[in-house]
Amino acid sequence: MCKTKPEIDFRIINFVLMWVVILLGACNHKSGHTAISNTKEGIKTITDMRNVSVDVPISPERIITVSDGMLESVLWAFGKLDKVIALGSRCVQNNFSYDIPGKNKTYSYTDGMNPVRVLYPETAQLPLIASSGLPLQLEQMVALQPDLVILREGSCTLNNLDDPKSQQALSMLKSMGIPVVVLKGTTSYDPPNLDMLNQEILLLGMLFDKTEEAQQLVTYLNETIQFIKNRTFDLQEHEKPKVLMLGLSPVAREGGSAGVTRGTDTIEGYFIETVINANNAIQGRGGRSSSLMLSEEQILALDPDVIILHTASGYHPPEEIYEAPYYSRLQNLRAVKEKKVIALPWTPCNCSKRLEYPIEVMMIAKSAYPEAFADIQIHEWVLDFYQKTYHIDREMAIKLRSAQWLDWTIDYF
Repeated sequence: MCKTKPEIDFRIINFVLMWVVILLGACNHKSGHTAISNTKEGIKTITDMRNVSVDVPISPERIITVSDGMLESVLWAFGKLDKVIALGSRCVQNNFSYDIPGKNKTYSYTDGMNPVRVLYPETAQLPLIASSGLPLQLEQMVALQPDLVILREGSCTLNNLDDPKSQQALSMLKSMGIPVVVLKGTTSYDPPNLDMLNQEILLLGMLFDKTEEAQQLVTYLNETIQFIKNRTFDLQEHEKPKVLMLGLSPVAREGGSAGVTRGTDTIEGYFIETVINANNAIQGRGGRSSSLMLSEEQILALDPDVIILHTASGYHPPEEIYEAPYYSRLQNLRAVKEKKVIALPWTPCNCSKRLEYPIEVMMIAKSAYPEAFADIQIHEWVLDFYQKTYHIDREMAIKLRSAQWLDWTIDYF
């Protein structure tokens, strides 16, 4: 009996350990972004949002990012943006300007920028290794000798990583020993939701040993959205306005349409119907990352209560639909006559939502339900949002408000 007892204990221990490993593996698989362990000195293993395990440096010093500002803005919040040596989106770097024709004047907008460009002007001088519509420049990436590459699928540069060229690029980088971590943006999920954007932030927190900061950021974003939901969750159907997201895209006009809109299967549709509890004027589905074309006749037939102008191949203020000669028929819309048109922040390459998305949600909510949000002054609210999100002072927050062309809210909203 005495000889068999150690054997019995050993089997029990093995059995318990086996289940611990299985359960831990299941948790890692489910979360899709769990740091597993340190495999050797200076290296840790991360499971990215493809469910692929990637060995990454514990303290990366030479990082290439491919996104439209999401990765870069989170890295700024973590104090790590100075580690980025190259970018994958021209929209992070550019300084934009637009002239909008009115009835008796031209409305000029200058110095429009992605918040990252304002927060960290050095981004304008970083090498560009990819851009919307162009493949990754592999030779240039390798020559820069990065110790980490982070890609965001769903960005304008990388709409779909399953295409052959993207897969070839991933294989090439892996074969050269360059670790690649992939995040998936808000266009990657059907139905759309914000939980996965939170997972992106948490994954980056694990990657840069900023788990506490990541959780604080996620908590703040969630609380902001919940605050908005709490104001309108119990409204009855007859109380819900019909909200039209309208992009006054010049590309759409050239193709014979009046503009573009976002269907119920998009994150914007999710904002309107699930978060704000209003009615999306468009009940069609056009694809999570696609816009639906609208003719003048369709827009006039919809006759929305509120029109929200979003970035669409350029910036579009209310004055464009109020006064531009090429929208003379749309000036008969009830929302136009009643001046119930607002423009969202300037967000170039807004293919998948970034950290500033609560500003869009709050502005849509206040437009749809002005009485419910009468106490919210957008021009001050956004300053508070910038300060809490980016850990900056009021002076820098004012610069961000200007760069996103929101100064009009000082007098109106």
